[in-house]
Amino acid sequence: MGRYLATITVVCLALGISSRSHAQSVAVSASVSENTIGTEERLTYTIEVQGTSLPSITAPEPPQVTGLTLNSSFPSTSRNISIINGQMTQSIGYSWVYSPVREGRASIAATNVIVADETFTTEPIQISVVPQSQRPVRQRRPNPLTDPFGLLDQDPADAPKPEISDRDIYIDARPNKRTVYQNEAVTIEYGLYFRSGIQLRQSRLADSWDAEGFWREDLDVEARPVPQTIVRNGIRYNMIVLKRVVVFPTRTGELQVDPLKIESEASVPVSSRETFFSLRNRYVPVELSSPAVKLNVRPLPDGAPDSFTGAVGDFELDAFVDKTELEVGESLSLKATVTGSGNIATMEGPVIDTPGVFERYDPQVDSRLNRSGSNVRGSKVFDFILVPRSNGKFEISPVEFTFFDTGSRSYRTLSSDPFSITVSGNNVSLESIAIATGSGFPIDDIAPPLVDSDDWRTVRDGLLHRSILPYIFLIFPLLILTGTYFYQAHMDKISGDLGYARNRRANPLARKHLKEANEMLARGDGSGYYAALERAVLGFVGDRLNLGEKALTRPELGAALKERRVEQETVDSLNRLLAECDMAQFSPVSPERRVMNDALDRATALIDALEGAFVSYEQAQDEAEVVE
Repeated sequence: MGRYLATITVVCLALGISSRSHAQSVAVSASVSENTIGTEERLTYTIEVQGTSLPSITAPEPPQVTGLTLNSSFPSTSRNISIINGQMTQSIGYSWVYSPVREGRASIAATNVIVADETFTTEPIQISVVPQSQRPVRQRRPNPLTDPFGLLDQDPADAPKPEISDRDIYIDARPNKRTVYQNEAVTIEYGLYFRSGIQLRQSRLADSWDAEGFWREDLDVEARPVPQTIVRNGIRYNMIVLKRVVVFPTRTGELQVDPLKIESEASVPVSSRETFFSLRNRYVPVELSSPAVKLNVRPLPDGAPDSFTGAVGDFELDAFVDKTELEVGESLSLKATVTGSGNIATMEGPVIDTPGVFERYDPQVDSRLNRSGSNVRGSKVFDFILVPRSNGKFEISPVEFTFFDTGSRSYRTLSSDPFSITVSGNNVSLESIAIATGSGFPIDDIAPPLVDSDDWRTVRDGLLHRSILPYIFLIFPLLILTGTYFYQAHMDKISGDLGYARNRRANPLARKHLKEANEMLARGDGSGYYAALERAVLGFVGDRLNLGEKALTRPELGAALKERRVEQETVDSLNRLLAECDMAQFSPVSPERRVMNDALDRATALIDALEGAFVSYEQAQDEAEVVE
């Protein structure tokens, strides 16, 4: 008997756990067909229960309303099953139709829905009832039941146009915060909201999207997103993420991120009957624009430590040396790795303090960013090369890195352990060399004189000073030393002069990006092709002029080129090519192969023209300096 009771208890517990798991995977929402209606229109109120599996559902009662009358107390039901990425989702909808009583405000109260013994409560919805004259006039369409050939005989020019308003489709910009500190990360998500049945095609960026006063990092979004169902202001929408960016304000005050503008063509079915008899969808051009994002940027608080270099976010520090024992003149690598989230791309390295006997070179910097989440995370490695010039035991002070913690709103300093370094080997000097060689050879090291001349013979070869070979051996080391000197001077200038280094690498990097674009063109990757073209041209200009091309606006770019006396025709060609690259990257359909080949030729010609203009300007500047 006890065993049967235990079995019944286990079964009941399993059923309870199963019931709770079903309830946890269920979502209940309420929506209306319109939140603004005319006095002669009707309103459809729908409760939708959605989940991976739907247990028993108690049919809900119609909610309490104010300013509306219920046309029928029996709801119409609908069922839907969808499979996305191998996961099945079911939904059941209960709909009621209401008519307005008078002009003014109306409301639909919250109601309860019981799913598997768990009660869900919907949100209340507010309705605005306006005079019918303020509502759009709906064109009368032929009824296919009474006039089955009416739609076929209708002149396409007289056919009703799809009616699309800003309530049917729009772009919303959602920053995760509005008040921030300077250099603090702000994530902005641009979502496209559209009602069921609306289709888009030929979408493209309408204008160059700038974020003046910000450093911008684009985050990864899905190339083929699955729409999410979201209820906003009582209306059900499908939503996909168009763009997700992280901006870092570089100055204080009230700053604004420009709206994201998109041009597209939209189609919406006017009714199920017309859709059945229509041979094709009718599209109308639409222009969508997100609202501008305004941010209040505050300066960082006073009292920053001396080791603070502008990092804002949440970071960790790891520092180590590759060796603790070395010889005089041997190089030592001290690597400091900063990991976390924040302004990684623009922050400077940590502070290190080394003994005077160590010669320190500028660090080599390696950044790795992860853009797959809702924020920019990654690491930045600073590799300091140290060369000791004297022997002994030395201690390198702890590496310090200070950042402003946005969570605690305070400065935090991270420190590593000190490093004990042992340097061996003697310092070689001229005096020690003289002492070592001035004592003469050992006695037994001198060979006896040659007294037998039988083996002597006359040498017919030319004299040594008349041969060219000794001079080659004398001059060759001088040439090696001279070449080494100029090469080291060149490398020192590259490591110390960022503008010189970028100028030297401008042409090789541009050719590399053009080669990548050609490879992507062969693979049929239109978006990647135009992105590589943009990197080639814009990166070449930024490297040659030593400008940050990512944060450079089009007017600033034009002003910089005009200052270098670049012809206006070349500047206009550059702007047209960059605009074409922007639009092509946002277009779902790649341009024709002929157009893409032409863009590659124009990009190559632009780089050559810009290089010629820059060289002419630099020569003119050099001649002016010589005259002075």
